[in-house]
Amino acid sequence: MNLESKNSSVGIERRKYPHIREIFDDAYRIVFPLLESSGEMIGRTSHSMLHQALRNAFPDLHKQDLPILAASLTRVFRERRKP
Repeated sequence: MNLESKNSSVGIERRKYPHIREIFDDAYRIVFPLLESSGEMIGRTSHSMLHQALRNAFPDLHKQDLPILAASLTRVFRERRKP
């Protein structure tokens, strides 16, 4: 066995929720105004508003996936806003 291929992680999918990754970019565009409107309270948008916006945009998304997606979107928003 080739040691390089054994230790290589190229091509291995580490994400647990690929179906969420598929919609992530669209979801980010949808909730960005909500996250940004929170002004100085970066990323402190009401969870219920965020969940409602996501539920309206993605009605087929499983109820369990909403908090996962919302948390991911908020985290990415915060990371991008850091100076």
